[in-house]
Amino acid sequence: MTPEDTHRSPVAPHAHLALLLGRPSPRWDAVADEAIRVLTGDRARTALSSGGGRVVLPCRDERRAAHTAASVRTALRDRPVWIGLAWSPGGEGTRAAHEAGDVVRLSRGLRLAPGVYRLRDVMMEYACAGSPRVRAAMVARIAPVVADAVLRPTLEAVIDAGGNRSRAARALFIHRSTIDYRLGRVRVLTGQDPADSRGLQYLRTALALHQAPASDAAAGVDPVPEVGGDDPGHRVSRV
Repeated sequence: MTPEDTHRSPVAPHAHLALLLGRPSPRWDAVADEAIRVLTGDRARTALSSGGGRVVLPCRDERRAAHTAASVRTALRDRPVWIGLAWSPGGEGTRAAHEAGDVVRLSRGLRLAPGVYRLRDVMMEYACAGSPRVRAAMVARIAPVVADAVLRPTLEAVIDAGGNRSRAARALFIHRSTIDYRLGRVRVLTGQDPADSRGLQYLRTALALHQAPASDAAAGVDPVPEVGGDDPGHRVSRV
């Protein structure tokens, strides 16, 4: 970004990263803070905890934001970390911060592998999560399956196997007919057929919404002020 661009835009374009660990780890925040400092110099602001957090840093375009997010993931590859990325062209920090948080929670809820995810990767789930009525209906529909100690891992195995029931049966060390029987129970409880691609997509989305917290506070990720902001009320680390 040139000085002229900065003059025209009072808030520089920047990337928002929301981070979640597979499980909280003592002093992970200090380790991550140092890794990000080495990577970005003095350009980023962070609010990290033992379970994840936020990073905000100037990025002149979305391509550079994606590259930087991938570099952060690589720097933290010794721990399973999920990163939600949203880019703000300037003046949209609040929107980008919420989007990044939603993306990382939904990617975890979808049982995606550790990595960097953007809105396009969770578009359907994001749309459903944005409607309280739709979200409540889908969470209620999947609740009986989530509460069942046998059906939930069975459905998760089928989702992880991309709908391949034979592969799911091998992963669970059970017979294929047992998988079919359990999925029949899922169909009765939810009205959606896991053996059908559309039914499985519905159940996958419903499960993600059930597992994904509905707020930043519940996800354990703190807000970070805009790059260039002066709000003293936020816990901010300069790196």
